[in-house]
Amino acid sequence: MVRKKDYFKLGLYIILGTGMLLAVVLILGAGRFFQTTFPLETYFDESVNGLSVGSPVKLRGVQVGRVAEINFVSNIYPQATADEARYVYVRCEINPDLFEKLTAKDFVTYVARDAERGMRIRPTSLGLTGQLFLNTVYQDPKSNPPLPINWTPEYAYIPSVPSTLSRVEEAVTTISRTLSSLKQEDLESIIKDVKSIVGTIDHFMKTEGGKEAGNRVLDILQSTRGILARTDKLLADPAAETIIPQTASILSNVDRITSESADNIIAAVAETRAAMASFKQASQVLNKTLTDPRMDKAMAEIAPTLENISKASADLANAVTKVHALVNRLNGVAASQEANVRSIIENTRDVMQNVKELTDEAKRYPSGVIFGNPPSKSHPEGN
Repeated sequence: MVRKKDYFKLGLYIILGTGMLLAVVLILGAGRFFQTTFPLETYFDESVNGLSVGSPVKLRGVQVGRVAEINFVSNIYPQATADEARYVYVRCEINPDLFEKLTAKDFVTYVARDAERGMRIRPTSLGLTGQLFLNTVYQDPKSNPPLPINWTPEYAYIPSVPSTLSRVEEAVTTISRTLSSLKQEDLESIIKDVKSIVGTIDHFMKTEGGKEAGNRVLDILQSTRGILARTDKLLADPAAETIIPQTASILSNVDRITSESADNIIAAVAETRAAMASFKQASQVLNKTLTDPRMDKAMAEIAPTLENISKASADLANAVTKVHALVNRLNGVAASQEANVRSIIENTRDVMQNVKELTDEAKRYPSGVIFGNPPSKSHPEGN
């Protein structure tokens, strides 16, 4: 028979057990009520089925917070338009311990800056369970613009991007819409065209021309393989290891000599241009003289003129030949004849001066170049 004292002990044990259970729950859960967090919000224009309060928020695989509230945007921001009212509002709580150096105000600035650089929140499936978590990723901000909103977010705001499943569904929908827009006749026509093209190619490959084209392709591939093999052999030759540094050294010497003689080269080029300009002007004067009607009388005396022109052309050709020889010599001995390079440049300058004097003489006495020596100076009588 149960005594009254046993009922008392049983009731006491039940009360103590219930009290201890409540104490454990309060101890384990009280930290969340007194913990300081950084609020964060985002909006989704898609289904968030599988996302619940308490779902993790991750940044590059590291959990940085949890989902604290899921609602509709229209319940949080009444000023939302009809299109914006369909957005799903998600508020998150971010653990500030992972951002030790940031205050709440600094966190808002940090999130806004990174959102402009492409920080986005994407719903991501957790394995095969269908549960979702929010994954913070970085995307191209131009191809992933934020959703249009006409209000100022209350907390730090990170735009969202569609989930992978949503993109797959959209792609499947687009393909299905495209296929459904095709008529049965269009599909049959496309299949017929493809068969026709394949048949034409097969028929061509069986002809002599197709076989010849195939053999040419094989020959080209074989030649390419041979070229690659020879190139590989040349590069594997130990001499290539010395040729490349020597070539680099020669180019370095040429560059150094060119740099040191830059002023002389520029002066020579300028004088060459001046000489060519003078020669052009002299040619124009000569052309004007030759087109003069009075040249008909001078045709009988053309032999001395042609002789003078031939001589002048020969002198000019010799001068140009010397210039080419000097340039070729400069390229040939630039690496070892630095002192001679300067001397050659000076000689080039003298030659250009002679050419310039010749063209100046042609400008002053064009008839002398054509018909002979200039007329002698007249002397007054008695002197």
